[in-house]
This record gives sequence, C-alpha cells and structure tokens, in this order.
Amino acid sequence: RLRFGRSSRPPTHHTRHPEAITAACGEVSASVTMCVPRMRRQQSSVGKTLYYMPLQFLLLTLVLVSLPFLAVFAILHDVVMRMFINNAYIYNMSWEDPAIDQKVFRLREDDHIITIASAGDNVLDYLIEGAEVTAVDFNLCQIALTELKKVAIQQLTFDDFFAIFASNDIALLRKHYPELKKDLTEASVEFWDAFLPTLTNFMYSGTSGQLAWFLCKIAFPLCGLGWIADCCKKQTPKEEFIRIAQEHEVQLKIMAWLVDTVLYRFSCLFAGVPKRQLDLGAHRPNSLERVLQHIIYNTDLCKDNYFYAGYLLGEWTETNCPRYLQRQYYDQLRATINKDKLHLFHGSFVMCCNETDGRPFTVASLLDHMDWMPIPDVSAEIALLASKMDTARGRIFWRSYADDIHSPPLHWLKPLRVDDTGDKVGMYFSTWIAYLNDTNIEPSPRIDTLAVAPKGVVSQLWTGVKIVTFPFIQAILSMGAGGKNKHAKAMEAFYAHQKEDYDSFREGLLKARPWLMHSFPVKKKGNLTWVDVGGGTARNLEFLPKDLIREKFSKIVILDVSPSLLEQAQRRVDAMGLNDIVEIVEEDFTSEEAFKSLPAKGTVDVVTMSYSLSMIPDKEAAVKNAASLLKPNGQGTICVADFFELPTCMVRKENPSSGVTRMARKAESIFHREWFARDHVYLLNEEVISHFDEYTTKLWDERERGQVPFLPFLQPFHGVLMAESK
Repeated sequence: RLRFGRSSRPPTHHTRHPEAITAACGEVSASVTMCVPRMRRQQSSVGKTLYYMPLQFLLLTLVLVSLPFLAVFAILHDVVMRMFINNAYIYNMSWEDPAIDQKVFRLREDDHIITIASAGDNVLDYLIEGAEVTAVDFNLCQIALTELKKVAIQQLTFDDFFAIFASNDIALLRKHYPELKKDLTEASVEFWDAFLPTLTNFMYSGTSGQLAWFLCKIAFPLCGLGWIADCCKKQTPKEEFIRIAQEHEVQLKIMAWLVDTVLYRFSCLFAGVPKRQLDLGAHRPNSLERVLQHIIYNTDLCKDNYFYAGYLLGEWTETNCPRYLQRQYYDQLRATINKDKLHLFHGSFVMCCNETDGRPFTVASLLDHMDWMPIPDVSAEIALLASKMDTARGRIFWRSYADDIHSPPLHWLKPLRVDDTGDKVGMYFSTWIAYLNDTNIEPSPRIDTLAVAPKGVVSQLWTGVKIVTFPFIQAILSMGAGGKNKHAKAMEAFYAHQKEDYDSFREGLLKARPWLMHSFPVKKKGNLTWVDVGGGTARNLEFLPKDLIREKFSKIVILDVSPSLLEQAQRRVDAMGLNDIVEIVEEDFTSEEAFKSLPAKGTVDVVTMSYSLSMIPDKEAAVKNAASLLKPNGQGTICVADFFELPTCMVRKENPSSGVTRMARKAESIFHREWFARDHVYLLNEEVISHFDEYTTKLWDERERGQVPFLPFLQPFHGVLMAESK
C-alpha cells in the first residue's frame, strides 16, 4: 500500500500473467510478450502510453531547454517569491480544507478567530458559522482579493456573486465594479484599478493560478493525463475514476516524477511555498507524488474536491465549490458580514496583535505559516498571540509540511495531532491543535538585542583575528593565566584577551543561541531554578525580560571556568539589578567540587549549555552532572545549543542526496572538526549525543548551517538539543 498520512490507496489487484503488446512502425509489425510482475496493465493503457511518447519527448525537450532558468529559480527561490509580495496575489484560492478546521473548532457566534486572509475562502467559511474573524496578511494584494469578495457579498445577488467568483464572468465583475469600489479601501481600489483590466479568469489568476494553468492545460495533457479533466466534466463516479487511473498508472508516475524532480522548486515557488518550508520535507524524495496519489485515490476528485476540480475545469460548479459559493449559506454569510464581524489587517500577526485592541481571540488559525519562520519568530508570534487570547477557550491551530512538530516553541504547547483523514488538499503532512489551558509552559516574550550596542566592524574583525591566531600563541598566553586546572587555564587564556568584545563578536557566530533561548521553557507556576553551565558573560540573561525573571525565577546560577568572562557577567548582573537572584560561580562543571556551589541535586528546573559542551573535555561527565541536577520524572529540562559534526538528516539516514554529496559532507565535517579543535572546540558527534539518551529522555535535536563572521566558506552545523529528566 501507498500510505498518505492515515489514509491509504486501495490495494491494486496484482497479476502475474504475461500480456501481449503489439507495436507498429512503418510496414513492420512485431509481437512482443513482456512479463510485468505485480502490476496491472491494460492493452489500452500501453497503447495510450506509446501514443503519448512523442508529446512526452517534446515536454522533456522543453524541460531540458528550461533547466538554466529553473536553476535560477531554485537558487533565488525566496528572493523571487518576495518580489510577488504587494505586487500580485499568490493564492487565488485558500489551500487549506476548512472542513477539517470546522471539525475541531466547533465555532460559535461568540468565537473570535485570528487567521491569515490568503484568498479569503476559509475566512468566509468561518463567517458562515457567525464567528467574528480578524484576517491578517502581509501581502496587500491578498487583502484586496478578500475585501472584494466581502463587498461583493454585501452588494450582489447570489447569482451574480456565483457567476463572478465561480464561473469567472469577468465582464459582469467589470459591470459592477464602479459600485463595488465605493466600499473598498483606497489600497484595494488602487490594486483592482490596475489589475481588473487584464483579469480574464479568477481560477488561473495569481501565481498559484498561473502554475495550475501550466500543469492542467499543458503538462497534464502532454503526459497523457487529459482524461482527468474529462472525468471531472462528466462527474465520473469515484470507483470508475480509480479504475481509469489504474489504467494510466505509467502516465501518473511520469507526471509525479516531473513535478517532484525537475519542476519541484519552480512549482513550489509559484505555489507560494518558501524554501524553509520545503526543507521540512527534504527527507521525502517523493512528496508531490504522494500528494498526487492522495488526490487520485483518497478523494472524490470529480464530485467533491473543489480545490483541484476547479483548476482542471477552469471554474467551480454548483455541486463542487466552497461553502461560501453555495446558495444555502449565502444569506447567513451576508448577515454575519453586515454585523461588522470581518476585520482585515495588512501586516503580520505580530503587527496586528500590537496595533489592535478587540475582543480576545478564542482561535488562532495559522494555516501553514509556522513552517515559514525560524525558531525566534515562531516564539515571538506564539508569545504575543497567547497574550491576546481567551485564557479559558484559547486554542492554536496549524498545518505543517513536516511529519511532526517542527519547532520547540510549538512543542511546549503540547499540541494534539488532528485526524485529518478526508482532507481534500493533501498538501500537508501533519495538522495540530493546542489548547493553551493544557500546557504548563507559559509562552513568554524574549529580547534579541544586546543591552549594550555592538562594537563596530573593525573591533569585531580584531576579535576574529585574536581567535584565529590564538592556537599559535596559546602556549605563551596560558603560562600566565589563572585557573584551577589545565582546562581552566586553556579557557582563561583563550578568553582573557577577548572579553571586552566577546558578546559583540559572538552575536554573529553563535547562531543557535537565540534558538536556544527562544526554546527555553518557562513554567507557569514560577519559583524556577536555572543553572547556566558555561554561562560566560551571562548574555543569556538578557534574552529574558527582567520582569519575567523576577516573576518566574527564584535562583539563577551562572557557572564558568573563565574569571575574565565571569567578570563581565557580574557587571551585567549588576546592571540588570538581579544580584538577589543571580549567583556567579567559578568552577569546573565536571568536578565534584562544583556541586558545593550549585543547587542540590534533583532541584533544578532548567540546565542550559550554550556553546559550552563542545569546549568541555569530559562531555559524558558534563551531561551526567547536568542530568543529576534536574528535578526527576520529566520535571527538569536540559537545553543545549552548540556546533555539531553532521546535519540531522545524515544522522537519521533520511537524506536523499547522492553518495557523492554525502561523501563531500563527511569530508567537510572532518575539516570543521579539525579547524575548531585548534580553539579547543570539539564539535558534538553522535557519541556525545548518545550520553543524553543514557541519562535523559531526548525531546529535540535539530541542526542548521551557520556562517562564521568574515569567513563565508566556513559554514558549520549549529543545533539545539533538548532533553528532559528521567
């Protein structure tokens, strides 16, 4: 079986009987018998395959000619995508099935939803239930499209509304537009004044609509899949449609291969999928093939999947369209809009939450945009949303291209996986909902900027020179360095001459430190104890607002072996006025002596190691000691940010790259290992990671490349690892 989420394609009846295939060429004919094990083949299917071969050859030729352009799109993916923003709308329809949303939301008239506007389809679906909706979008053109639908619902009869937005009667829209524009905002009027004269069809408008036109009108017919649109026109029953699909399995595989390989980046760009989201599915070599198989075999494409049937037909029909285009819901939809329950906001979620003061939100429907953002942005948005949500009924809902939860701030929400069986889109590989009352972690704000302005480029460059030249002069420097042992002397020698510019330089070097601190779990109950191992200058303190520290923490310990760095830490603690909470400890964390200055074993809520574990010689002892400090039974957490030898995908053996690429990465990791070892930095390998499995329960392990300042060729892997106590 081919599995897609929780549903699977009905098993195909296999046959082991040979089939005769007759091919003619000129005046010569031959009979060839081929054995096709475990695959059902019809003579008509083979005949059609041979018939379409010239067209497929033409398509392949076009693809080969276009490869240089496709390569440019792949390299400049996000740059090109950003060019669309505020110049054109990307989504001509919303690409999330609202039926799944409605199943888990159970909306009432007193609900207030914040969501992304997109094309307005899901927004209007929520309004049918009488709920209040605040629709946000960073692309002004998406707001213009949603607002046009809103005003049209208020002014037009259902028949005219359906004719325009389902049947694409653009002439009728132009007729009504002079009246409609009177109720549009100035920005929307400016957009439609420019765009409406060239609009010919809503279904094929926007970049995603243009992509759909290319696939449905060119690529599908060239691959021998024109029968799909014919079936949609005839409203072929599902059982008959699946039978026909099985006869065209070869053509379906050709189309899937084409989109999954050659056209993957190009297709995703015009479909509005950023690179970061694509990376979440990098371990799947056939993501779009799985989507195609799901559409064909798990949904009723011809009668009950308006997402794809609309693209195939170029319009929606009365029996296969979104709910807001169905007559029985039109009056209720208009009544809700006329109660002023739809609010449109151009900007980000963060901007909307900061600039609006309405009723608390009961639902945050985030579509798939959590996939778009790095950890700090996810953390900031979730923290702000949580502060604006109803404390009793608040829930956060999102979809993802990832198979599992893909960001630590989302993990701490303790989300439940939504049963999305029956989802008509099939583009997402997991769906989640989190009830804010169910988590013991409080989504809280973070501060990313240094309290003291960073030094200039010259100062940072000079610090970099000190780091690079340190291995050559470390013997001389270490001779006069203080400290209690060899490791402490080495660390003090390394840091003594960089301490003044330490934080400024490392803001650009330690890429995973913001990830770590935005993933830091702050429990709602407060009275927390935190030990920061290798805390250095206490920079991590500044990520947390002082008010939050005073409210939630009873004791914080900054431990390090370098007195020079701890000198800077004490200055920072003094400046923040936290001497009654924060204690500075100069000790080697792997020694028993350290425990005399630390909280008692089994009493600590969080232990952090920010780029310190890689510099501790006895890493197993460090992990063991950290685990011993934690409160037991999952009540304590270790959070690590550091350099890693390999990316996560190579550890999981999920990387679809070629053998040559894998060998190159391993060679690169050897270079990184030797380079960093010169400065007593030993990249974390799988042996080190295994210690966490021994002493804790691992929760998170994700890695990403990060460039070393002034050395663009050096891009080691940074990562965040989190584990809870046993």
